[in-house]
Amino acid sequence: MGEQFWVGVFSSLAFGFIGIILALLGFKMFDWITPRIKVEEELAQKQNLAVAIVSAAVILGICFIVGMVVKGS
Repeated sequence: MGEQFWVGVFSSLAFGFIGIILALLGFKMFDWITPRIKVEEELAQKQNLAVAIVSAAVILGICFIVGMVVKGS
């Protein structure tokens, strides 16, 4: 019983770390694909709500895809 617990904990940490890294890479790719929009500047300085909503939707979409990939493995 204890061995299965630690395998589950290690797997959760490993897949969680991989998921976070892939989500960050996906968001950076979105930022790279849209060079006309400086996402960080629009959010921090101008507080552009439309860019915030689009960025949130992109992050959620990427996280959904990453979650499905990790779940399938």
